[in-house]
This record gives sequence, C-alpha cells and structure tokens, in this order.
Amino acid sequence: MKNKADNEGVTQMMLSYNLMGGESYALVNDVDEYYGRLETLLDDIKQGKGESCNYLYFAFVTLASATLEYSLNLMLALHCFRKFHVPMYEEHLQAFLDIKFAPKIEITPEIVSEGKYSIKKDVPTLQQLKELVDKRHSIMHNSKAVKVQKFDSPNMGGCVLDGKICMPVDSLNDDGTLDFHFESKDNAITTLKAKWCLRMGDAILKYRDYVVNPYLTLFELKENELLELCN
Repeated sequence: MKNKADNEGVTQMMLSYNLMGGESYALVNDVDEYYGRLETLLDDIKQGKGESCNYLYFAFVTLASATLEYSLNLMLALHCFRKFHVPMYEEHLQAFLDIKFAPKIEITPEIVSEGKYSIKKDVPTLQQLKELVDKRHSIMHNSKAVKVQKFDSPNMGGCVLDGKICMPVDSLNDDGTLDFHFESKDNAITTLKAKWCLRMGDAILKYRDYVVNPYLTLFELKENELLELCN
C-alpha cells in the first residue's frame, strides 16, 4: 500500500490493519530514497566530478554500503512481518539482523524465499558486493592503517657524538638533508578510484533489480541472472 508522505512523493509501506479499530502496524519502505541518492552520486562520478572532489569516492563507499545493508534488512523485516506478525516477528528478525554483512548478502534470498532460491555462487556480482563490504570495513575500521611499520634502513655511516647526529658529508644532499626510502601499504581510502566505484555501483544496482525489488514489490523471487533454485 502507498501512503502520501509529503508534497514530494509517496512512501511505500506494508500494513497490518485492524479493520475493527485499535492497534495496527506499518513497515515503511524507504529503499527508493537510498537508491535515488546512490544513482545521483554515481552520475556525478561518471561525469568526472570525483577527479576534483575525490571525497565522492569515500561518499560512494559509505552510501552504497548503507543502501545495500538497508535493502537486506528491509527484506528480512518484511519476511518476518508477513510470516510471524506482531509481536513475534521482532524476535525472529533480530536473529537475522545479527548476521554479518557479507554473509547476509548471500543468505538473504534463501531466507525470504524459505529455501527455494539462492544466489549463484559464481556470479561476479556476488564477489563484487563482498569486495565492497571489505573495502567499507578497511576504511571505516582502519586500525591497521595506524600501526608502526617495520623496515630495513641502509648503513649510512652515521653516529651520535656529544649528543649530536653526525653523518659523512657524501651521504647528505647539498642542502644538508638525508634521503632514504621504504615501501608502505596504501591506506584503503587512497585506493578508491572512479572505475572501481562504477563497477561496484553496477553490482549493487543489479542486486536491486534481480533480488531486492522483486521481493519488496511482489513478495517473491524467481530464477534470473543472480538467482537459482536451491538443490
């Protein structure tokens, strides 16, 4: 059922309505709000705006991850709301919400179809979405990026004399500076590029079209590029 939310459009919702009056329940579906903003951001990246505003790549990771996770949680909430009703649905739903993000991408179709359909294990879309989740984790939980890095330094013939560092003249630059090099791992945020974001964007939109939207609109899934019948 659709309910007018404001002057800008409508909000979709699932209702459990008491025709005799009294307590009724609604599950609001705001998935289009997420995907609308995600597609706008992808358009900006396609137009090359990320080259001068590289924060768009970081924004993509956070918005794309939030969009995908909201979609999965909404599918699971709708499944429990329809199957178990109030108040029992909350207990069942919480167990599903506690599933970690990456496995949830794979298992949600099987849960909402009650074991009838599963996502194909060899499709690039599944691997790309897991890659997105890994990238999100490395950026948002980046403790590894601040660890002290060990490296081997060359012997430059220096020593400490009377509390001062002394270096052979021929090891210094003309301006008295000293050069040395070591390799460090890139921080995850510096690895974000437009091409990668667009590839991840294609994956999440395909998951929307073949998994999320069919269930949220028709309450059912069917075989397609991403889904197959369970054995």
